[in-house]
Amino acid sequence: MKTSDWALIQTLYECRNITRAAAQLYISQPTLTKRLRAIEEELGVVIALRGKRGVTFTPEGEYLAVKATQFLSLMDEVNRHLTELKEEPSGTLCIGASNSMARFSLPGLLQYYQESHPGISFEITTSLSSQLCKRVERRELDLAFAFGDIPFKGVKYRFASEQAYLASVKPLDMSRLSSYPYITYFKDKYTQQLIENWWAEYYLTPFPRGLVVQHGDICREMILKGLGYSFFFVRGYMADHPQYVYPLHYKDGTPLLRNTWLLCPDQPENLRPEVQSFIREALDYSRSQPSHA
Repeated sequence: MKTSDWALIQTLYECRNITRAAAQLYISQPTLTKRLRAIEEELGVVIALRGKRGVTFTPEGEYLAVKATQFLSLMDEVNRHLTELKEEPSGTLCIGASNSMARFSLPGLLQYYQESHPGISFEITTSLSSQLCKRVERRELDLAFAFGDIPFKGVKYRFASEQAYLASVKPLDMSRLSSYPYITYFKDKYTQQLIENWWAEYYLTPFPRGLVVQHGDICREMILKGLGYSFFFVRGYMADHPQYVYPLHYKDGTPLLRNTWLLCPDQPENLRPEVQSFIREALDYSRSQPSHA
């Protein structure tokens, strides 16, 4: 069967009328009927029955109509993608990310993308997730990666989901956690709230204030010197260091997870070709990565 045959089946199924379907396909009614009979003979089934109230599809015809829609959608996707490959996008992508995302996850993604899109360059901005959301909404950034379920007036795709863990160079009795020195670093309030909600399930004492530093890297160095413990969602902070790691769960056994979202100011089809291609490749890349939950 040719693509035009699938289009005939889909159009006739949508119209349920020979006259209207022929008009949409820019062919005569006899030509449409002749082509339909030829398809039926090729497949050995009856696709549709013509009656006083229009066309009625048989069960075989219903099945072929569904497949026609899927086939034509796939062909449209293939043709679009081939066109994009022929017309390789170029330009600069302005991407926002947190410090930890820019350090541990973004380099691998950019390398993956540039292997097939060497004409694209990048301008990377780091900030807290809430600020990145606002900058994407104002179209100051083409895209951004944000942590947590932050209110956002745009389009977002889940890029990753990571489990929280507690890190220390000393073994800890989790039932006495409030008695140990705590170290923290600046986090977005939505990430901080996830941790505090978990704490409230287990401990009657208020969430500790602890020693506050600016970045996760500094916090890690403090931990490695034995000055206390901290909470992380990004495994990369402690990956190369011997330590005690305690994955965090709620009391019902559900892991404490934080989503990472890819934020876009609008639907991809309304964005520049290079932005569209990055969204597509980024989501493909995320599906190929191991889960951290």
